[in-house]
Amino acid sequence: MTINNRGLSGQPTLPYVDFRSYAGADVFIDLAFLDHTGCPSIPSSLVYQVDDLTNAVNVIPSTSVAITGSTQTLQIPGAKLNLTHYWQGSEVFQIWMTAVLQDGSTVQSVSVLELLAIQTPFGTNQF
Repeated sequence: MTINNRGLSGQPTLPYVDFRSYAGADVFIDLAFLDHTGCPSIPSSLVYQVDDLTNAVNVIPSTSVAITGSTQTLQIPGAKLNLTHYWQGSEVFQIWMTAVLQDGSTVQSVSVLELLAIQTPFGTNQF
């Protein structure tokens, strides 16, 4: 899920997309690839990696994704999205994506994911 519109609440607009998700839940990111003229372009490759910025740990190493077209949804499996230290309650992750377009240009994007522990009657829980 996307965090609320910061501009309407008087907060500065961030230069990256900001998500929140529960530990163990799949994350879906909609992507659209455009060339330097703004026209849709199908990339020749797409790679992503996920790092835990809170604890400086690589969570998902560089992973190639099959290309489906100039728009696609990247699904990051929840089985790989677990908190490094479940007692922290939440951790900030970085999702780094790199696509190589057919004209040879490289497009990079960073998204931030706040991974949240699920509260249970017995305390913070992690899947």
